[in-house]
Amino acid sequence: MFAIEVEYLLGRVYAAEFRDNTAPEWPPHPARLFSALVAAHHDTEGTPQEREALMWLEQQAPPEISAGREGQSNRVVTFVPTNYAAKSGSTHPEQRTKQPRSFPVQSPASPTVHFVWRDSEPTAQHREALRGLVSRVAALGRASSLVRVRAVDMDSVRLGDGPHFVPDDDGNLVLAVARSGRMDELERSFAAGRRPQQGVQVRYANRDDAAATSVLGLAHFGEMIVLRRVTGIGFPIESTHFLTRNLRRAFLSQAGGGDILSPVLSGHDGENPTAEPHVAFAALPNVGGGFGDGRLMGLGVILPRSISKADRRIALRACASIETINFGEQLGSWTVEIANFGIVQRTLKQDTWMNPAKKWASVTPILLDRFPKKGDSTEELLITACVRAGLPLPVRCSYGTHAQASPSAVRGVAPVFAFKADRWAVHARIEFDSPVKGPVLLGAGRFFGMGLMKPLFGADDAGAE
Repeated sequence: MFAIEVEYLLGRVYAAEFRDNTAPEWPPHPARLFSALVAAHHDTEGTPQEREALMWLEQQAPPEISAGREGQSNRVVTFVPTNYAAKSGSTHPEQRTKQPRSFPVQSPASPTVHFVWRDSEPTAQHREALRGLVSRVAALGRASSLVRVRAVDMDSVRLGDGPHFVPDDDGNLVLAVARSGRMDELERSFAAGRRPQQGVQVRYANRDDAAATSVLGLAHFGEMIVLRRVTGIGFPIESTHFLTRNLRRAFLSQAGGGDILSPVLSGHDGENPTAEPHVAFAALPNVGGGFGDGRLMGLGVILPRSISKADRRIALRACASIETINFGEQLGSWTVEIANFGIVQRTLKQDTWMNPAKKWASVTPILLDRFPKKGDSTEELLITACVRAGLPLPVRCSYGTHAQASPSAVRGVAPVFAFKADRWAVHARIEFDSPVKGPVLLGAGRFFGMGLMKPLFGADDAGAE
């Protein structure tokens, strides 16, 4: 038996799935580890004994993998200028468009992963060569995925209590592995200046599917692109619906117009609103903590989890192209920009609205489908709103016309009547049995920022701005 232990030193994994470079890879593929070993061998002028050991390793059966459960994944999207302007070919910064790039990252429950070759026993020479080689691997995935790697004796290692993945022809997980000839293939690709092929793909199964099942509840919405207000007059939180309608108009204009877009982007199937999850728009207020005042600091374009890759590309490019949002002659306009890395205001951070939590509070009123009739209750209508948004059944709901619908108030949230809603509306605090991942929007106005929920942690939601 032989095993290699990988510890992610920062507790975070920066690596993209090879089928979808916007999604995080987990567990790490055996082929990724093998490529890192080959790179370390050449970067540090490895010995002939190390090369022989690598050729022995590539001939072994695919390893088992013991890894912690996947953590909250976060597809950080940044927008970078193209090298040349699309029409003129100019390199002038003001003429070059921006293209979205995703940097998927997640923090697993345990930072340590074991690759186990249960039926393989290297010679003493191979084992010693591999011990020296693995100690020189610095990263697994992107260069920011710093790791410590070592060859270990299984008798001295206690595997984690997370999922254990094993090769299985009937498994539902496909991983890339190294096979005989892989080292020569990597070397040829490097010499030719091209990226290597992904390698042989093998099906894996989770030996304990029940234990590995995610505890996160996932709503219909899965991603938020944040636009930061750069210039323009300030608006209070009560102006949410006004701002989101104008944001939608700007989005559709940049995306190509509502008539030629898919229902996922336009929200319409022909002449009628679609019942399927589609793009939503939100206004992001400074609320919570000790300094929440309800002023709107930015806007969010929220994509459904089921969006196709093609529609997602259109949506990201449209967001990157929005520079101005007009509000009419009297109110003027906002100039906006994508809130990328380095943003300091918590309101403009995606995690503020997406972090998994059991308790959620509304920052804009939830518009109920109808007025409670005899025999039903507002609580039942809130439960229905959760189900329609793709969420699990809540275990507790409290509600009222003010944000103080439960003992923990969200500072800066205006009462329901200030929004002048044309439906029966309430503020609510909703608790689930297990964590739910945002963005969460509930009720009939959820596609225009009404019913926007904020995750709560502790006695109060700390950290405004």
